Amino acid sequence: MPIYDFKCEKCGHTFSVLTSYQERDRVVCPQCRSKDVRQLISACAVRTKGGGCSTGSAGAGSGSGAWRGG
Repeated sequence: MPIYDFKCEKCGHTFSVLTSYQERDRVVCPQCRSKDVRQLISACAVRTKGGGCSTGSAGAGSGSGAWRGG
């Protein structure tokens, strides 16, 4: 199940809820119990195949990890 972020229009409290897509319209504010909540746009996690990430181009540097000033 995804985690959705909400903001209460009555008291201004922002909170996250782990709920299904179908149940997100039934969320109430945990602080004031108002049903007047608005779903916020939030970032999502992305998993890529391979598990590694590259920050530089292949073949760059000596591979020793030592910095060579000059």
